[in-house]
Amino acid sequence: MISTVEKFLKKHPAQHYVLACSAGIDSMVLLDLFHRLSKSVSVLHVNFGLRGQESLQDAAFVSDRCQQLGIHCYNKKVNLRAKLREQGGNLQQEARNIRYAYLHEILQQKPGSVGVTAHHADDQLENFWLHIIRGSGLSGLSGMEERSPLVARPLLSRSRSSILNYARKNGIDWREDQSNDDTRYLRNFLRKKAMPMLNKAHPSLKRELKFLMQKLKETHRSNLKIAAKLAQSWVKRQKIAHKDLLWDESILIEALKKCNIEPRFLTAIQALQHLRPGKQLRVNKRLVLIQSRNGVLFIDETTALRIRFTQSAVHQLPGSFEAWTWYLNPGQVQEKLELDAYQQNEKMRPNGLKSEKSINAILKAARIPKHDRQHWPVMRCNDEIVGIPGIALAHKFRANSSGTHFVKICFSKW
Repeated sequence: MISTVEKFLKKHPAQHYVLACSAGIDSMVLLDLFHRLSKSVSVLHVNFGLRGQESLQDAAFVSDRCQQLGIHCYNKKVNLRAKLREQGGNLQQEARNIRYAYLHEILQQKPGSVGVTAHHADDQLENFWLHIIRGSGLSGLSGMEERSPLVARPLLSRSRSSILNYARKNGIDWREDQSNDDTRYLRNFLRKKAMPMLNKAHPSLKRELKFLMQKLKETHRSNLKIAAKLAQSWVKRQKIAHKDLLWDESILIEALKKCNIEPRFLTAIQALQHLRPGKQLRVNKRLVLIQSRNGVLFIDETTALRIRFTQSAVHQLPGSFEAWTWYLNPGQVQEKLELDAYQQNEKMRPNGLKSEKSINAILKAARIPKHDRQHWPVMRCNDEIVGIPGIALAHKFRANSSGTHFVKICFSKW
């Protein structure tokens, strides 16, 4: 057992290791192994308060053992049931999220450190069946990696029985979590009932599943490489080319994840490409996908179009004018100038025209795409529209060529 961990750490070295310890047999064996190898170690324990006094005893057990070994122990207490009553969610999933968030917090304080968990080979098989039942894709079915950006799993190749044998041989104490025997939880049902029955009926099942998971992992790794290139292309071009949506769904799902788009939107995105240009799909608070003739556009509403301006007094007009620099009649600028969104029915008379036109029509005539028109600002002075930056200045606010004082406005995108 110790040689397994020693080889693993040579392959995945770190300056410091933060061990996640629950007080159960797996994590206490993990702690013993790292201590025997004289590694720089600290321990993390989260008390979710799910079992009252027993949860407190678990926390005290881990802390006492760390004190005996001269190892620092980070303890966090969370009232998980109260949290679930307020926010809802799955108990086991929420506990996992809290535990990993706390681990990430500790690792941020220790540069060069890595988290370590005691996941083993039987956990891999349990996860496989859980993901089968939940309809997961390759990411779930291929199993946990022995090393991820946040966590190392040095016991992933060892069985639960080998960990038990090590604990007994080396006199390691641990605490039993009685909730692990509650078969109302799906994982416990699989561990206690379903998997033993399957293994008894088909003795080679474990070996065959490990072989299958390895093949799935190889396929998943290959898919991740393709997905990374796709996502990089999408971000660079700010669109998903229609031809890219012909890739296998498992690849597209991973590419969407890398763009911070939830996989559940894949079907809607595939349908969007068949609709007329301009149709939209909002995927989160900031990102909208819009169908165009040659792809699905990414429109980040927080950065779609940002314009700022500077204002100064000048005494001379230039020989020629351009849309991003205005010269205003100071007699009309009696209030503060500001940029603002326009309303659908608002109109203005552009300089050089004899009648008013709607703001939307002016932008459309300037060939501004529909998704940009929605966010293009206007400049106002006391509720009157001075103009549309980069597009048109209102006739009323134009500079008088016979004047000697002017207000110069310079716009810039950022």
